Amino acid sequence: MTVLRACRPTPGLCVLAGVLACCLGTVVLAPDSTLGDWAYLAVSVGGAAAAWLADRRRPQNRRGGVPWVPLALTGNAAGDVAWQAITWTTGSAPEVSVADLGWLAGYATLVGTAMNGRIGGQHRRGSRAYAALDGIAALAVSLLVVFQTPVVATLTDAGLPALTRLAFIGYPVLDAVLIGLMAWRLVLHGRVRPAVALLLAGTTCWLVADLGWLLLASPDTVAGWLDAGWLLGVACFAVVPWLPQSRTEDPTAGRGPGHGPWRMALTVAPFAAPAVLEVVAWDDGVDVNPVPGLVVWGVLLVLTTIRTRLVALDGQRAWALVRSQARRSEALAVNSSDAVVVVDAAGRLTAESASLARSLGVPAPAGAELAELVARAGGDAEDARLLLTRSASLPGVPVQLELEGLLPDGAARWLGGRAVNLAGDPDVAGTVVSLTDVTARKLAELELAHQAFYDGLTGLANRSLFLDHTEQALRRAHRSGTPPIVLCLDLDGFKDVNDSIGHLAGDELLCTVAARLSSVVRATDTVARLGGDEFVVLVDDIAGGLPEATELAQRLLEAIAEPVDLHGHRVSVAASIGVVVAEPDATPLSLFRDADIAMYRAKAAGRARWVVFDAGMRTAALERIELERELAAALPAGQLRLVYQPVVDLRTEEVTGFEALLRWQHPTLGAVGPDKFVPIAEDTGEIVPIGRWVLGEATRTAARWQRAHPGAPLTMAVNVSARQLVGVDLLRDVAAALSVSGLAPSSLVLEVTETALVTDPNAVAERLAELRALGVRLALDDFGTGYSSLSYLRQFDVDVLKIDRSFVSLLDGSPEDGAIVHGLVQLGRTLRLEVVAEGVETEAQRDLLRAEHCDLAQGWLFAKPLEADEAELLLLGRSAPPATPRTLAQS
Repeated sequence: MTVLRACRPTPGLCVLAGVLACCLGTVVLAPDSTLGDWAYLAVSVGGAAAAWLADRRRPQNRRGGVPWVPLALTGNAAGDVAWQAITWTTGSAPEVSVADLGWLAGYATLVGTAMNGRIGGQHRRGSRAYAALDGIAALAVSLLVVFQTPVVATLTDAGLPALTRLAFIGYPVLDAVLIGLMAWRLVLHGRVRPAVALLLAGTTCWLVADLGWLLLASPDTVAGWLDAGWLLGVACFAVVPWLPQSRTEDPTAGRGPGHGPWRMALTVAPFAAPAVLEVVAWDDGVDVNPVPGLVVWGVLLVLTTIRTRLVALDGQRAWALVRSQARRSEALAVNSSDAVVVVDAAGRLTAESASLARSLGVPAPAGAELAELVARAGGDAEDARLLLTRSASLPGVPVQLELEGLLPDGAARWLGGRAVNLAGDPDVAGTVVSLTDVTARKLAELELAHQAFYDGLTGLANRSLFLDHTEQALRRAHRSGTPPIVLCLDLDGFKDVNDSIGHLAGDELLCTVAARLSSVVRATDTVARLGGDEFVVLVDDIAGGLPEATELAQRLLEAIAEPVDLHGHRVSVAASIGVVVAEPDATPLSLFRDADIAMYRAKAAGRARWVVFDAGMRTAALERIELERELAAALPAGQLRLVYQPVVDLRTEEVTGFEALLRWQHPTLGAVGPDKFVPIAEDTGEIVPIGRWVLGEATRTAARWQRAHPGAPLTMAVNVSARQLVGVDLLRDVAAALSVSGLAPSSLVLEVTETALVTDPNAVAERLAELRALGVRLALDDFGTGYSSLSYLRQFDVDVLKIDRSFVSLLDGSPEDGAIVHGLVQLGRTLRLEVVAEGVETEAQRDLLRAEHCDLAQGWLFAKPLEADEAELLLLGRSAPPATPRTLAQS
């Protein structure tokens, strides 16, 4: 059955089996015919060819790297072909010929096959020595059979040539020796292997055929059956190379090559041969010479003695190997960081464990309960019992658990536990428990978890933990009905601290602010740092609602505003706070977004204050986002244009110049006021390319007007943003615009605001000096509305002072209010600056400014901002379109 499983039937195998059956039938039915001879040769030569084909396809099946079986069948086929050729040539069958050389070569290679240690399995140490002993024993028994049976008559027949007698007796003896060797291979591993079984079967077929030819009185009558026996042996041998390679086994596993009941039975079996022959001879009444039997007994005794010595040496080597492995295992256990013990069903140690004692820091004698030892080491005994209980319910399945405890000094400690129930294994008979100190790994995991949810600088919660706490607060709000409140804080002036004192001082300031925030809020509230100088506070389950939250916001502002000593510098910062109350459909991200919107509204309102979010702020924020997106495409799409507001001489009311004003006409949004899109352009940086375009367009228009009206003095004023001033391209852009347009530099007036001046005073002063070197004029716009105006007039060299419309509007009020304009005009005249009044809308304002000897003015009293063709009409002395009331933002 083993062979049948190894050679599963296939169509090709079935065809070959059919062909073999036909050939055997032909040989049996017509042994002396030419057809029978050819059928015999077909099987003999075909078997050798099939063996070589298998060797080519499965070279891994070679025994010891040599194709033994194909070589053996090749020698046998060569002998058959030679014998048949001699028979056909001479007309008679030779008894001894050159064909015997081929057959003997086949036997020699089969002996090599049997002696090779890889037939049917892994080579084992000393296997060839045992094979040699078995072969000698089989040879001795075979010779005894020859001398104690009628076969001896053939040897003593003087009528036969010596070679013929030797050949007749030699082949059965060789068959017997091969059977002995094959039988040894068959029981080498304690189980039948297909390759050895087929070799043993093939050799047995040859032995039966050889003995039949030798012993039968008339072998010619059964010649066909004898030929079939030889061919069946060839067929068995030819199948061997086709078998799958046997699985490699551990050479140290199981019994050695001379051990086991089968092996011992095969060793003792030859001793029974002389006795059996004596009994057979006695039963036949034949007087047998006892000398050959005694000689064979002596030979077998010597062989057995040698085998016993080899078995003893194998045992010594095995014990040495066991002791070496035991010492190695003990050394590994002693020097390993893991503690491995075996516990019984009650959870008690089956043996003393030094490694466990070293790991736990407590003695671990045999019989001690593992759970109690873990408890004495600071761990949880119930966790250890749970580990053993789970392992008991899952035999053979590893169960893992982490045990947490404390070291004697109070430090945290973790042990990784793993248990496998091997109670069914007689060599273990218990549960194997291994404990590993995983404290370093757990501490690293805790540190990573802390870094994942806490800010590394301040120790506050980070964005991820804040969003998680907010999510939990929103869930609780659905049950309690008390919505959480979020306060978003951003420090005002933090960048100045970093730039002036350094980043280390900035980090110290952030830590101080974090501590102050934590001291003001409740223990149940969450304070988080989102990054940079931005913080957020989650107020959960607050009974007072929004009023209490705004009181908290005020306390936070007061706490932050207290001065801080940083590296010898006394620093004060403020904060802008946005407050939002969670709506029923709020999410953590929407709460943070709305609080952030309210916080930026607080910054826009003057900083150092708190602002409560309302839905209108979100709408405005969405509108701003939409404007940002649309503004990016406005310039390439040609949606921007310039209008020009005239500047007149107050004494003559003649036009002396224009101010270029930017307008945006969106195809769907309509006219978008400068008060809406200019700040957005400043924030996003779009103001830089837009400002470059404005410079080019305004200078080209002014140059064209100057060429068309050479008698009219004309200047063109262009506003310059803060981003343009601190950038590196403004000087180049102005020079390029003047060069392309051909406008005289003195005709270009660049207007800057006080807000732009405070961005980076040193860089701005350098840029203004470079612009003046080009020959352009500089104007300080919206004078009086910014910071430290008088100091800027001293620091920055300008040519024109523009009085803001908010001051001009005071001229319609009390005389005290008009005194401000008087002072500004006198300041400009004293500094020898040209003074321009903005936003003149009434004749009364004009007259008062004229009385103050103000130089120039602009406003809707004289003309509204005009399109280019309408503005040029003023230069022709024709009337401009009449002005209509308008709001301040439209200019």
